[in-house]
Amino acid sequence: MLRKTFIYFVLLTTISLMSSVELYAQTRIRFARGRSSAMLNMSIPAKTNAYFVVGARRGQVARVSVNHRSLEIFSDEAPKGVSGSTSFDTNNGDNEFGVYNPTNRSITYRLTVSIR
Repeated sequence: MLRKTFIYFVLLTTISLMSSVELYAQTRIRFARGRSSAMLNMSIPAKTNAYFVVGARRGQVARVSVNHRSLEIFSDEAPKGVSGSTSFDTNNGDNEFGVYNPTNRSITYRLTVSIR
């Protein structure tokens, strides 16, 4: 009886933790050899975020833009989201940013990232 109760407890705890944690996958932005910019064609479902990570050195400036006006770009420097494009100072290593689709429909867009 005690073993059965423990198994139910573990199962319910695992399910509740997994449903309350926002799990997200990040797409790593990679630049071709000798290049400092990259373009990706992406699609984002309605009312969701897409997360990205780009490697850079401290003091460089990352410029991120999308070709769809409805999408919002957010990062540590622009947490509320900026439509169209934004720039932010980078730290050594991985720098995260995201794209949010506030609309009620899926959107296909082009993401452009450059580091200077």
